[in-house]
Amino acid sequence: MRRLLPGPPAELDPFDAYRDQPAQWLRIGMVASVDGSVTDQELWTDGLGGEPDRRVFRALRAVCDGILVGATTIRTGRVGPHRLAAGLRARRTAIGKPDPAPVIVVSRSLRLDWSHRLFTEATTPTVVVTCAAAMPGWPAGTAARPLVAGDAEVDLAGAIRRLRTELGLSQLLCEGGPALATGLLAGGLVDELCLTVAPTLIGARHHTRMLGELDRRRDLTLTALYEDSGVLTVRYQPGPT
Repeated sequence: MRRLLPGPPAELDPFDAYRDQPAQWLRIGMVASVDGSVTDQELWTDGLGGEPDRRVFRALRAVCDGILVGATTIRTGRVGPHRLAAGLRARRTAIGKPDPAPVIVVSRSLRLDWSHRLFTEATTPTVVVTCAAAMPGWPAGTAARPLVAGDAEVDLAGAIRRLRTELGLSQLLCEGGPALATGLLAGGLVDELCLTVAPTLIGARHHTRMLGELDRRRDLTLTALYEDSGVLTVRYQPGPT
C-alpha cells in the first residue's frame, strides 16, 4: 500500500505500518463503505474493501496480542480461530509473539455455539469475557477460557485491565461489532481507530452503521492515510473523554 500521510508518500507493507504501537494499545479495526455501512448486501464484510482490506485485516491481527469480537458477530459462525500464513507467522515470531493471537469473545449471556471451531480448534484457546450472572451457564469441558468482569453486565474497563494484567494481552484489536466498538469508545478505552473506506455505496436497504449511539460527540485526530488500489485506510486517535 502507499502511505499518503504523513509525508513524504512512500510504499509501505501493512505489517510494518501497524507493528509500531505502544506497549498498551487498543485499536478498533473496521471496514465501511463510503456511505458508512460496515456490511455488504450479504450482511457481512467480505464484499467491502476486497484484497486491500484483507491485507490490512491480516496485518492488524498479526501484530496484536488479542482479538476482541462481540457475541453477535460470533453467532454468525463466520469467525474462526486466528490462523497465520507462513510469512506472517515468521514476522510475528520475530517481534516476540510466537503464538496466534486468541480471539476474545465478549458475551453477557453466554448464548454461543460451543461446538463451533472457534471453541474446539483454536491453537491458542479462545477467551470468553462475561459477567458473573452468566457463569452458571458456562459449559463443562470447553477448551475456552472464561474471564469474568462485572456482576450483571460486562464491565469493559475491568475486562481490558484483566486481559492485560492477568493474561498479558496488552495490545488489543477490536473487530466489532458495532455494540462492542461503541461500548469501548464510550468508555474511553480506544487508543486508535483504523478504518478502511471501501469505494462502494451500499444504500439504506443493506446499511449497518459502524457504531451505535454515543453519549456525546467525539473528535478524532488524523494520524495516517494509506491507499491501495483505490481503497483508503485511515488511522485516527480519539480525543480525551
